[in-house]
Amino acid sequence: MLRKLVPFIAASFVSSLVLSGCATVAPSPQQDPVLVVDSSGELEPERRAKFLENMTKWSTTGVVEAMLDDIAALSRTPLYMDNHVELLIDGPETYERMTDAIESAEQYVLLETYIFADDEVGMMFADLLTKRSREGVAVKVIYDSFGSAGADDSFFAEMKSAGVEVREFNTLNPLKGETPLDFNRRNHRKILVVDGKVAFTGGINLSSTYSTSSSLPVIGDPETSGWRDTHIAVRGPAVSGFQQQFIEYWAAMGGNTPAQVRTPGEFDREGAEAVAIISARGGDDIQSEIFEAYLHAMSVAEERIWITQAYFVPNKRFMSELQSAAQRGVDVRVLVPGVSDSDIVLHASRSRYGQLLKAGVTVYERQDALLHAKTAVMDGIWSTVGSSNLDSRSFIHNDEINAVILGHQFAKEMESQFLRDLDHSREMSLSHWQNRSIWTRLKEKFAWLVEYWI
Repeated sequence: MLRKLVPFIAASFVSSLVLSGCATVAPSPQQDPVLVVDSSGELEPERRAKFLENMTKWSTTGVVEAMLDDIAALSRTPLYMDNHVELLIDGPETYERMTDAIESAEQYVLLETYIFADDEVGMMFADLLTKRSREGVAVKVIYDSFGSAGADDSFFAEMKSAGVEVREFNTLNPLKGETPLDFNRRNHRKILVVDGKVAFTGGINLSSTYSTSSSLPVIGDPETSGWRDTHIAVRGPAVSGFQQQFIEYWAAMGGNTPAQVRTPGEFDREGAEAVAIISARGGDDIQSEIFEAYLHAMSVAEERIWITQAYFVPNKRFMSELQSAAQRGVDVRVLVPGVSDSDIVLHASRSRYGQLLKAGVTVYERQDALLHAKTAVMDGIWSTVGSSNLDSRSFIHNDEINAVILGHQFAKEMESQFLRDLDHSREMSLSHWQNRSIWTRLKEKFAWLVEYWI
């Protein structure tokens, strides 16, 4: 992997330095009505108004209405109704659901991932995709060049030889025509769509790193510890949104749309959850719309903001919103790793603890597993699961995707999982934190200096 990366480290440093200093907030678009989609397609004004009126009854304080307005402001992001959203915890459970879906595919499989490793888990997926391709299923794969740099070229060549269509995002090889200054932009998204019937997204890559459940932790080396991560499986009209996200990306990389792809009017009603799919593009000097979605939801939350985050290095604007929420009486809790695969990120995250604790935010560190989830739940209504971390890399450099779910039942599941995670976590006290060692403080200062370049 290092052999592939060394020629580009300088370009990465320059690109990060430039972008970290000039990122701007996305311009506020003209406020349009919420675009609502069901199994038959976009709702006409009368049905849309009725649906939104029913949703606002979920709360008597106007919180839901404000959250709907925020979704409308995010570049006309559609709100898909009538979905079933299944919460998946850790790699083993997620891989089982994903492989079952691929095994049952009849027409097409669309897969997009940051890391596609050539280890045991990666080979399991590659063999299955190859098998299905040979059986006549259209299989299309997008992987990130940086994230998958450890995989040998022959690994992807074997899939191609079996008919799997494979695209490499932002290749590290300058001989393939990429600009070195684009090196820092990465496709961090995770999407799997099968036959337009089910879609998966979240934080889990295709790697044996995730093969150990957090219920069976291994204390010590992060690379061998149980990884605590979150994914979701979605059935219903929202699948068309994930499918469209993949197809637009695929087309931009020169690929053709599968002939069998389902159209928006062919999706069935599967449940009661409303889902918005929010994507962010890196490298365009515009603030992430996922970041904006978090800010909007936090600004209107009245009861609870519970965040679980693997790489928690938010900027001043995000920190200010968290502190303001706590100071107005909202129960703000942030769960972060106590052990990480990146010491710099760990200490950069800890450099925020003092401000948060003084404002009344409760901070916890997960102790017995490596926390890699990127989720939040607010007011028992608004939830998000996706690929985006809360750091400058995800906010500025990466292409990311998150699902925002509006619904009491899914939020209840998210809150239950958050409380289960707290059973394995340590609460950080302000008095203890203020007495930390000089050496710890120095590591935080160093991490703060370099956090925009990692």
